[in-house]
Amino acid sequence: MADEKSQASMIPVDIEAEMRKSYLDYAMSVIIGRALPDVRDGLKPVHRRILFGLHEMGLTSTRPYRKCAKIVGEVLGKFHPHGDAPVYDALVRMAQPFSMRYPLVDGQGNFGSVDGDPPAAMRYTEARMARISEELLADIDRETVDFIPNFDETEHEPVVLPTRVPNLLVNGASGIAVGMATNIPPHNLREIVEATILLVEKPDASLKEVMKLVPGPDLPTGGYIAGRDGIEQAYKKGRGSFIMRAKASIEQVGKDRENIVITEIPYQVNKARLVERIADLVQNKKIDGISDVRDESDREGMRVVVEIKRGEEAQLVLNHLYKLTQMQESFGMILLAITGGQPREMGLLEFLRLFLEHRREVVLRRTRYDLRKAEEREHILLGYRIAQDHLDNVIRVIRGSSSRANARENLFAYFDNKSVNIITGSEKTETLKGVKLTGKKYGLGDDVIGLSYIQIDAILELQLHRLTRLSIDEILKELAEIRAKIAEFREILASEKKLKQVIVSELRDVQKQFGDDRRTQIVDAVEEIKVEDLIADSDMAITISHAGYIKRTPVDVYRHQSRGGKGRIGARTREEDFVEYLFVASAHSYILLFSSRGRVYWLKVYEIPEAAAATRGRAISSLLKFQEDEHLTALVPARNLEEAGRYVFFATRNGTVKKTELAEFSNPRPSGIIAINLDGKDELIGVKLTDGKQMIFLASHEGQAILFRESEVRAMGRQAGGVNGMDLGKEDYVVSMDVVQPDFEIIRKESGKDTQNLDELENEAIKDSLTSLMLTISEKGYGKRTPLAEYRITSRGGKGVINLKTTDRNGPVVAALQVGEESDVMIITEFGKIIRVHANEIREAGRSTQGVRLLRLEDEDKIAAAASILEEVAAVNGSDGTGAPPTAAPGTKEPGKP
Repeated sequence: MADEKSQASMIPVDIEAEMRKSYLDYAMSVIIGRALPDVRDGLKPVHRRILFGLHEMGLTSTRPYRKCAKIVGEVLGKFHPHGDAPVYDALVRMAQPFSMRYPLVDGQGNFGSVDGDPPAAMRYTEARMARISEELLADIDRETVDFIPNFDETEHEPVVLPTRVPNLLVNGASGIAVGMATNIPPHNLREIVEATILLVEKPDASLKEVMKLVPGPDLPTGGYIAGRDGIEQAYKKGRGSFIMRAKASIEQVGKDRENIVITEIPYQVNKARLVERIADLVQNKKIDGISDVRDESDREGMRVVVEIKRGEEAQLVLNHLYKLTQMQESFGMILLAITGGQPREMGLLEFLRLFLEHRREVVLRRTRYDLRKAEEREHILLGYRIAQDHLDNVIRVIRGSSSRANARENLFAYFDNKSVNIITGSEKTETLKGVKLTGKKYGLGDDVIGLSYIQIDAILELQLHRLTRLSIDEILKELAEIRAKIAEFREILASEKKLKQVIVSELRDVQKQFGDDRRTQIVDAVEEIKVEDLIADSDMAITISHAGYIKRTPVDVYRHQSRGGKGRIGARTREEDFVEYLFVASAHSYILLFSSRGRVYWLKVYEIPEAAAATRGRAISSLLKFQEDEHLTALVPARNLEEAGRYVFFATRNGTVKKTELAEFSNPRPSGIIAINLDGKDELIGVKLTDGKQMIFLASHEGQAILFRESEVRAMGRQAGGVNGMDLGKEDYVVSMDVVQPDFEIIRKESGKDTQNLDELENEAIKDSLTSLMLTISEKGYGKRTPLAEYRITSRGGKGVINLKTTDRNGPVVAALQVGEESDVMIITEFGKIIRVHANEIREAGRSTQGVRLLRLEDEDKIAAAASILEEVAAVNGSDGTGAPPTAAPGTKEPGKP
């Protein structure tokens, strides 16, 4: 029977529909009732209930503290049917100055710390309302907000608080609901109030105008906010992010020691964990240069000291800390709150306008309530005044009445102009004629008036001492004051302008009481910390061998030596290899590496493996992804790829030349890009960095050479093919290219012209200023040095002049190198034989000569390549034998090419 009854009461339900409905109900309960704040007062239900519970307990900022266990019990028993731990956690957070920009609870005892220490148990801690919380609850007893029954309908709680403080933006909020979350950072109260007042006075104000007053969040822990774009995006669309940085300074300790001192950290960062993280990085050798980490924080403020080792650069260590620790954190803003019972993402302007709408409604409801109460009081005071005007008869009526109820009716009839019978004594009665009242006397118009039962009850309850002359004057004064208030309340309700004045006045009062200076400084955006920022920008000596091995070595390794010193081993190479390129560049400089196919690749100096001075280094091919049939031809070091007035000059095997601004190569790509567009089987044979004021020297295989002004080649784009630099014979091709710097001081002295524009100078003046020599080496081991002044300057594209008289005895030209008296020349043959020759040992000769023997060759052996090399110590010390600054030494063959 019971089973039949049970089955009859069961209703079949679609499981999918039931799950959907139940989940949506749960989701809305979490969204509306637990996780998200209301846009009007900025509080979640638990925070609102805690503050209302404190209000109900009378725990204002001037009252003694009460145990938090008592407060939590009050909130749980009356308003919040959940566990005690969430309520206490919320109460604790509202009292933490490092969590709330303006704490809402005044706590006494251990409420946790910025180090992540937990609060004491609720039985040990005490609390009361903070002073600013009284502004959130102000006027709550004046019908300003709606109340709803609590969970068991034994109490009532407010739907929202009638706050005068724009708490949602001032203290922020964070919460995770179902399918959505909010993360609103705290702001400065003074700035938010100013922006709110601006919208009161200028409702159509733009976000740009508001952001002049509210530049961004103001976090409780201070620090820096880097960048404004993410903040503006969040204020506009409801979502955005910004970078928070710790406030750290570098202090000098003694003559050669520095400390990094951290005084403010990003919002919601645990200081103790931050210190532990720094210590772990030092212990695991992920950060070098730190000798000790100390937390010296006390009641006066935060102070974490990071001691830097002697000789280390503090700024580099600080960059490491920003990169690897929570000293730099991102804050993702999600401006989501409940409005109209629905969660919605909004911008800053909408937040402020919705708060203003709330304030407008609160002020209107409060004013209506105050007006009603004032009119009720006026009604009573008017009754007192009428009674005072007829005091003797009022007393006679009361004394002549048989009971309170009879007195009430008699007084009503008397002031309604009706006669009343009163007892005069010895059971005798007397008829007392009623009084006719006109409203004009009492400011109520010309109509006849009477007393209401409410006024009569008040008169009957009037104490005798109120009948003294002083009390009568007080009643009249109070009546005048209450009528003035009534007029003011009616004006507020009738005038939008007056209403706005009240709102602004109250906001100004809040601003005056609680406004303070900004703690968080907003600075320009910082670029992402790159590897470059973590490496000291010190000078490095870069060496590249003829066989294609590269390395970098700190300049400090090479000690300065006077002339005649022994030097030291700069690079250990194989017997058939030698150092072909050597230059000094800072660790942050670029090296542009040009291939035979006209492509350019980039390397930062710090990307080159660091090696000891006596090692050969690493193969270039392992650092760059060369394409098939491609090898390194030339390289150019450059500190600033966007430097104006700097050019890259190219020369190809077929005599094409091209000039391109250095800035065209300012966007590095790992795969390289086209530097010059080559035709057919043409190859790039030389690249130089120029300033636009050089002379260009090209030497051909068949012994011709041309010298022309660089200005004859206009600057072209990267993918251009260039112009003809030299008119070559049918079987001829260019073997070497170099740039020659005229000595403008000689030109000024000899010609009297103080200009560096080569187009304004005559050929002879330029030629006489060329002081270096050109070493030409032929295939069969012959060579000669010829002063550059002997080469006639011609126009670009000509056949040039004879550079070397080529015969069967000496063979065609292999290389032409610009040398000085201190230069050495390395010569290598196809059979791998190498000779090193001092340039000043080679005889000077005219252009049209065959040269002298430099190297005796075996049968069938030929000169493969030659290069002008530098003593490594000399280069590091700034002298390369030509008087030029230390840059890539001129080369003829690409390193690594067989």
